[in-house]
Amino acid sequence: MDTYKKHVPDGMEDCLPEECYIKKNIENAIRKQFILSGYNEIETPTVEYYDVFQGGVGAYMQESMLKLVDSAGRILVLRPDLTVPIARVAATKLPEGEKRLFYIQNSFAAAEPLIGKAGEFTQAGIELIGKSGCPADAEVIALAVKTLRTAGLESFTIDIGQVKFFKALVKDIGIESDRLDELRHAVDSKNAQAIDAVAERAGIRADMKKKIEKLPFLFGGGEVFDKALTLADNEGCAKAVEELRGVFNLLAQYGLEKYISVDFGLLHDIAYYSGIVFRGIATGIGFPVVSGGRYDGLIERFGRTEPATGFALGIKRVMIAMERQGLLGGHCGADAVVACDSASAGKAFFYAESLRNSGKRTLFYTGTCEKELPELKQKTDCAVVIYFDADGKMKEF
Repeated sequence: MDTYKKHVPDGMEDCLPEECYIKKNIENAIRKQFILSGYNEIETPTVEYYDVFQGGVGAYMQESMLKLVDSAGRILVLRPDLTVPIARVAATKLPEGEKRLFYIQNSFAAAEPLIGKAGEFTQAGIELIGKSGCPADAEVIALAVKTLRTAGLESFTIDIGQVKFFKALVKDIGIESDRLDELRHAVDSKNAQAIDAVAERAGIRADMKKKIEKLPFLFGGGEVFDKALTLADNEGCAKAVEELRGVFNLLAQYGLEKYISVDFGLLHDIAYYSGIVFRGIATGIGFPVVSGGRYDGLIERFGRTEPATGFALGIKRVMIAMERQGLLGGHCGADAVVACDSASAGKAFFYAESLRNSGKRTLFYTGTCEKELPELKQKTDCAVVIYFDADGKMKEF
């Protein structure tokens, strides 16, 4: 019965003091950046009804949900995603019109340690609801860049893609939605063998198969747009290319071109994405640190038609990337230690409080003799120890 009492479930982990201190500092910096950018914080429940996520989210997310049953026999899930619950709130509890929302909360999924997916992970993200067009998409991507830099990350690339291009390209091939999910996943993961296998099972004609096989290799700078137009044999594809070009040009005007790469093979697994999508890749880590995009049809599932776009950033992944880039710093040591002989406890306590009130992190030790101070200073890794002797005289070490 005691087999697991010293362990945590697969995919879960304890956040020890040093790491937690760094993590919370990053979260606080990001929260401040979101607020300064005009976004308002929102929180949604940890547990939602399964119905909230059923349909429109893609088979891959449904398979990874952690499910439970309430006392009435209804299926619940630990939220695997934060955008869907916010779409529910936007449609049912917030007024129509432009809304800028942000969150810093945990999401949950069945752990897949071999591919770097944890069972519980903190995400920071924003949702821009009620605004469509290239300026809105560019605003969100620009804020994603700013957020990564605010967190302390320096070396990263934001890949931008266009789901509309893929949807227009395959519009008339007539395959089932589940098979289309498989095809989208194969293109997004740049798996040529999987594309070939899905195309074979779905009976996709040879000329269309060749076009789809080119998508994973349509990436680079501004020159990629004209290459994509060579595949665009319908108005929908051509329009999608120009939308993505418009976003790219705005980001270039914002001075962010050095962070941006165009990728027409970037599609995301989650089925609710409908237009511009993006993903941030950092040097030193093989998994995306941020992802997002436009999801104009999602809020409609909850009863209201509103355009929307946003992104989610993985705090732990950012920390891993920063560590591998040699950028992760800070520790939870104190600014000062106040120690005293028991006879001077009152005076020393009020002095410690004055330091705390001035914003200094201060440890307080009473019943300490002077000869213990060197060891105390070493143990607390503190720059200064202030000592009050039995007569109430203050000394600094």
